[in-house]
Amino acid sequence: MEVVINMEQRVEEASSGYRLCIENLLQVGFDLLRKAPAEFIIFSILGAIVFSNPITALLLGGPVMASYFHMAHLASRNEPIEFSDLVKGFIKTATLLKLNLLIFLVVLLGLAMLFIPGIYFAVSYTFAHMFAWFYNKDPGEAIRLSRKAVSGNFWQILLLFLILAGINLLGLMVLGIGILLTMPFSFCVVYAAFDDIVGISNH
Repeated sequence: MEVVINMEQRVEEASSGYRLCIENLLQVGFDLLRKAPAEFIIFSILGAIVFSNPITALLLGGPVMASYFHMAHLASRNEPIEFSDLVKGFIKTATLLKLNLLIFLVVLLGLAMLFIPGIYFAVSYTFAHMFAWFYNKDPGEAIRLSRKAVSGNFWQILLLFLILAGINLLGLMVLGIGILLTMPFSFCVVYAAFDDIVGISNH
């Protein structure tokens, strides 16, 4: 209970405003990737397959994202990553599928409303999967907490979002295989941002 209360307090504090050092987050993300490069690259083969198709991305993207964050969490604590950790996110497939569907519908609706609301929702829900994974929040609560945490500095989170999108675009341009490095790097950076803003309990 103490961990949950602390998380709620951190989200409340974050909603009042904060500043991120994006350069530091990028460095932390790189350091996490460097701790287990082989494991992240191997898992990214599955990730690339899943995210390359809209249907599989919608159905399996949630568990894949959770697995990335789980691996980043282990790396941040210098814990070994076992083979089972590569697919750990799939133990919460039902919750993460519902979350993905909810985010997809809201973002799609926002894109239909002059496009800009869709971008706002997509950025606001950046941390939703981590609230569901690390704090066992249901989909509705996960997106509420994510929006609240992001609202404290939406523009910096948007900037981070755009930087990572650009990095992944470069990864795709390198014969398509660069994405096997840039994708896990991006998830490690988002994990680092979440840990900095909200904090993560032992999981």
